[in-house]
Amino acid sequence: MEIKWGYVYIIDFNPQIKTKPGKLRPGLVLQSDLVTEAGYPSTIVVPATTQLVEDPGILRLRVKKSQAGLKQDSDLLLGQLIAVANESFRQELKPLPINLMDEISKRIRILLNL
Repeated sequence: MEIKWGYVYIIDFNPQIKTKPGKLRPGLVLQSDLVTEAGYPSTIVVPATTQLVEDPGILRLRVKKSQAGLKQDSDLLLGQLIAVANESFRQELKPLPINLMDEISKRIRILLNL
């Protein structure tokens, strides 16, 4: 499966350890396509959850179910960036709209002090 920046995939995050998300769930690819194309064995993603939180600040971004192929409204967990093995990717959904990718980029820069 080709892994692409800005796309949402169903990813196997098992096993769950402490605050690390577990189970099959959507995740958004943040890693540059240049790294992926170079054959790196893992990919940096943002996991999603359907356990929604109102007014979460910059740590979550709401994505509506009609966007990126999601079946339910979901929050992207920007505070839980994680590298997952490329073998963990199960299904490609759709790309996230560019306006949401721009907002994620802005928030990630703030979170990581870039």
